[in-house]
Amino acid sequence: WRDRESDIGVALPTDYRDLVLTYGTGLFAGFYRIYNPFAASQYMSLMASITRVCGQNRVSQQSFPDRFPYPYFPEASGLIPWGNDENGNDYFWLAEGPVETWNVVQDENRGGGITRQPFTMTGFLVSVLEGKTKPLAGDYPREDDFVFEAWSPDA
Repeated sequence: WRDRESDIGVALPTDYRDLVLTYGTGLFAGFYRIYNPFAASQYMSLMASITRVCGQNRVSQQSFPDRFPYPYFPEASGLIPWGNDENGNDYFWLAEGPVETWNVVQDENRGGGITRQPFTMTGFLVSVLEGKTKPLAGDYPREDDFVFEAWSPDA
């Protein structure tokens, strides 16, 4: 972890590290792809995703500053992407304050835009699965969504 965090340039929350070590790379709860600093795939790699997503959003932010109200990593208190979902939405940590208290920011790319959630990453996922936080998908979660599908480059 120290090597990966050194490569990225920031410490990562413990709940995220624990989730990645427990589940690995894949589709969490039938909807969420959690980026993994150990994944070989550029689509699932945390570092590649930080570079790609932050770079794309910084470019878009120049034209649409109201649509992108937060700075992006590596700027201070910038958004760091930790995953996306089956509908093309992005999920970030708002890297302000102590790392263990970073809130989630969800970006509904084809709809409501940016929303800050008062949760850590795993707190957010649990809140969605318990039906306490509205997900960015209709009719979710369903009973058959409570699974983890390991990602395979052949899939």
